[in-house]
Amino acid sequence: MTKQTHFSEKVADHAAAVFLEKNIGTAIFIGADIENLIAENAQVIYQDIQAPDFFGALISYKGKRFVVLNTHQDLRARYYSAAHEMWHLALTSAMFGEQSEVIQYDAANPIFDSERAADHFAAALMLPEETVLKIWDKYVQGQETPSTQLVQEVVVRLANVSAMPYVAVCRRLKELGLPVSRTIVRWDKSDWHDYLQYADFPPSPLDEKASFDKFAGLSAFVKKQVDHQQMTLLEAARFLTRADPNQAKRYLKMRQEKIAQIEVDDD
Repeated sequence: MTKQTHFSEKVADHAAAVFLEKNIGTAIFIGADIENLIAENAQVIYQDIQAPDFFGALISYKGKRFVVLNTHQDLRARYYSAAHEMWHLALTSAMFGEQSEVIQYDAANPIFDSERAADHFAAALMLPEETVLKIWDKYVQGQETPSTQLVQEVVVRLANVSAMPYVAVCRRLKELGLPVSRTIVRWDKSDWHDYLQYADFPPSPLDEKASFDKFAGLSAFVKKQVDHQQMTLLEAARFLTRADPNQAKRYLKMRQEKIAQIEVDDD
């Protein structure tokens, strides 16, 4: 592990512990409620974006923050992405309470890797150490070298109760120093799906996507910006092209009418 990675993950660990203590507690899994936590602090935009490498993003515009989540991804990936974006959201706000300035100071260090920290923060937030260890101990029952089959079963159980990707669970177990073989840690999403084809676990809806688009409140925000002349009609139309295409067309029409009127006045 490089010095940069070690420092970034250490900051993320501290931030996750502070966030959990202040907002949730460490005795439960947040799961799908991560999206509600984001909605309390930002405008959530759900979009079905058919791009396999796009999971989510935080967008700031004139003091307003938007978190975009791709509903084309399966639910596990979507919730993990939400937790990843929560790092960026919390870092730009006071969601870490009295520790906000300390964490922001560390995050400003030149060697700090914000994306690595976001991934580590997401895992620590959604898979709290205390709760993960309790579940591990319950199933492994003190075995120093649990069988591969047992580890696979524990990973799936943890992934289901936490609503997290199997790969993220494996990585988290390894981070916590638990005896997970390198072979299993190296498994990717397709390996886990292959395993589940013959395992005794029933199909999980978390492995499926729930595609939809939802932009509640976005049109009202844009209208307010336009009314106060803080956003041009063209900017408004572009902003709402996918979220509210009908309103976007109206803004374009209004812009064309204004241009036409200016040309008439010039004549």
